[in-house]
Amino acid sequence: MSNSKINIALFFGGRSAEHEVSILSARSIYNAFSKEKYKIYPIAISKQGYFISPAESEAILFGEQKKVPEINRKNILDQEILNILENKIDLVFPVLHGPYGEDGKIQGFLDTLNIKYVGCDLLASAVGMDKAVMKEIFSYYNIPQSEFRILKKEDVNKQKLPKLFQKLADDLKRPFFIKPANMGSSIGISKVKELSSFKAALKEAFKYDNKLIIESSVEGREIESAVLGSGDQIQVSAAGEIISTHDFYDYQAKYKDQSTELIIPAEISEANKEKIKELSIRAFKAIGAAGISRLDFFVNEKENIILINEINTMPGFTQFSMYPLLFKEVGISYMELLDELVNIALAEAK
Repeated sequence: MSNSKINIALFFGGRSAEHEVSILSARSIYNAFSKEKYKIYPIAISKQGYFISPAESEAILFGEQKKVPEINRKNILDQEILNILENKIDLVFPVLHGPYGEDGKIQGFLDTLNIKYVGCDLLASAVGMDKAVMKEIFSYYNIPQSEFRILKKEDVNKQKLPKLFQKLADDLKRPFFIKPANMGSSIGISKVKELSSFKAALKEAFKYDNKLIIESSVEGREIESAVLGSGDQIQVSAAGEIISTHDFYDYQAKYKDQSTELIIPAEISEANKEKIKELSIRAFKAIGAAGISRLDFFVNEKENIILINEINTMPGFTQFSMYPLLFKEVGISYMELLDELVNIALAEAK
């Protein structure tokens, strides 16, 4: 590279249902990067999967649009994008949440081009996205979690719904949660108590994936932690608690409902704080994660129960998102997080 700055392509948007969240994260990241240390090339990806030139991407990033507009292939400067990726950048920061960004697909694409990138590799990203595989791996490593079942669309088609519902009700504690195996931001999740709501919950979840997770309900507080690092150099943030007025912490509660409260640090015992740190590191290593992850737990202090819910390998990254706020509590600023993520990516790729 011709200058002394680190050149970064900032990917955002993408084909998933978390498209709008990605734009919010990318906007915060772009603004926070030191322009003295970094040259940032914003590259938007439309919901059709088209890469948009940096000039147009910057207009999208700082315009009024909430999503990358659908455009014709003739308007996309493919050669400019290729030139940037091949000749101008040191690494990519793929701020892409959900399928086609957080699931290993973009990581595999960048691996093929021999381009360094921030965050987990193809395998860890895929495992972190597919909750069915994630939960099987957590089971293998004896990381405590709620009871669950995996349900595929073809299995549902072969059974009568009342019989299927009764089997799940016998196996799992009601109410249980139905969620797409490959989706984030709590999209497509439903809480099911009775047969009457079962069909609608299946229909909603199958909009996003052909494989579902059915989980027992857990009586406990929703506690989160954040992880930064790789190998044996891993830092765990303070723990934070989510208090929502909703039945559960769904997409509406995460991004649109101002009544949701984040308490940092979480008011739990020191012993449980240490246990969450230990489980965070174990889960991070279990899937082979690197760089960045946020972990969600259920904590019931009365019954001395801590269960992992999931790991998120590219969490929301606005200045008001849980991941940076959790590290802020332990003295690591938003800008310092970005610096460290870049350093980890460059070191990992050597």
